[in-house]
Amino acid sequence: MRFLQVINVRWYNATAWYAVNLSRILKEHGHEVIVIGLPGSPPIKKAREYGLGVCELNLNTKSPALILKNIKTLNLLINNFKPEVINCHRGEFFWWFAYKRFKSKSFTLIRTRGDQRKPSGDIFNRFIHSKWCDMIVATSKKIKGYFTDVGISENHIKVIYGGVDTKVFHPDKTLRGKIRDEFNFTEDDFVVGIVGRFDPVKGHEVLIRAVAHLFNNENIKNIKLFIVGFDSIIKKTELIDVIKQNGIESIVRFTGIREDICAVMNSFDLGVVSSVGSETICRVGMEIMACGVPLVVSNIGTLPELVEDENVYQYDNHIYLAEKIKKHSKNVRIYSDENFYNEYMKILEQIKKGA
Repeated sequence: MRFLQVINVRWYNATAWYAVNLSRILKEHGHEVIVIGLPGSPPIKKAREYGLGVCELNLNTKSPALILKNIKTLNLLINNFKPEVINCHRGEFFWWFAYKRFKSKSFTLIRTRGDQRKPSGDIFNRFIHSKWCDMIVATSKKIKGYFTDVGISENHIKVIYGGVDTKVFHPDKTLRGKIRDEFNFTEDDFVVGIVGRFDPVKGHEVLIRAVAHLFNNENIKNIKLFIVGFDSIIKKTELIDVIKQNGIESIVRFTGIREDICAVMNSFDLGVVSSVGSETICRVGMEIMACGVPLVVSNIGTLPELVEDENVYQYDNHIYLAEKIKKHSKNVRIYSDENFYNEYMKILEQIKKGA
């Protein structure tokens, strides 16, 4: 099949990862894929790395002249490539693809939504999503609920969480031992790991306080905190200050930027996603579990949908998180590329049968 994946995102965020990853998976299964994105943007660069066809257009423009130019270019692309499926991962310019779908009926149109912001409930937006779009793919049940709240039938919305490459992310005892040796963890240590940029939304301080509570107040002396990430809105020095304030400097390790992220994740005894906002798509959580590591998450975004109920805590309660670190389900759920592909193709088959 021939796919156009529309990924007009300015940076390589979770939405871009989801879209580019899907494009890569489709190509690996023998489909033809062209990625449409903003000129020179990270999603376009990543698509090229995967050997995908690309088309660079500023679909986020508000200039009437550029909009007309984009329409001309897109008409030529559609006429020449003849896509069977067009998938819009952002809302900008979706209106035009919806109108094109209504006029030509030559392709299936999917709108994928992984944005924490609620969709507009105005008449026009409801109409093009329910009448001119064949299916909405939501990256969580929460986002699906946003659409049903504005009056779109739940039968018109499917949830697909995404998936990770389990050929890359998988359990590996050798890698586990290598990283634990490098950072002076023993096999008796209980290593709690977090992966992500240093940003208030990632909730590092809540996790630090939870680990400090277990170490200082509950006398769990074999616990270690492994912080995998890099400076962003918060600097490493600021996190170190919080760690010192909580008296756990001796049990914390930082990695800095690592290329061997699968090896690092394998070294965890428990992964934590302690986010206090966003997380409508959680790549890191899926990667950690694919490495065979149990995962505890906050009750934010899609996170509670990815794990067992007993592994979810109230996002701003470090005592509750500490309890989950002590007692949690060891079960892991695997969200693989193959599952991602099968769920996506199943939707296309359902659309075809309903035509």
